[in-house]
Amino acid sequence: MITLKSKPDRDGFTIIEIIISVVIIAITTLTLAKISKQNSTMVDYVTNRLKNELSNTLFLHPDAFNYDKSKKDAYTILSSMKIKNDKTKSYLKSLERKIYTDDDIPTQKMIIPVTLKAIMLQSSFSTRLYRIDP
Repeated sequence: MITLKSKPDRDGFTIIEIIISVVIIAITTLTLAKISKQNSTMVDYVTNRLKNELSNTLFLHPDAFNYDKSKKDAYTILSSMKIKNDKTKSYLKSLERKIYTDDDIPTQKMIIPVTLKAIMLQSSFSTRLYRIDP
């Protein structure tokens, strides 16, 4: 008589299968955490850069071109505006830039005669801005 051996019922996972699944989940989690950290770092960088660029526009006031090779705050540049709000004053005083100006850029070939001035502002995010005067 031939007897067939039946396979034992399998009620759970082996320890190797559990270890492999834990390792896969750990690697996936670490990868996602790294990507999330990189994204948040990039968001912080872009946010700070945009805030800096926005505050740089305060230095486009015509008086800023009188301070070549000197470090000034935005309140000094905008002093002719007679700002009265104390919070605004203190914020503008905290915005400091080292200012470098160039000679006027020739624009004789332009249809509308204007004066183009360049100003370089040195800070954590240095930039070069241009001002057009009629």
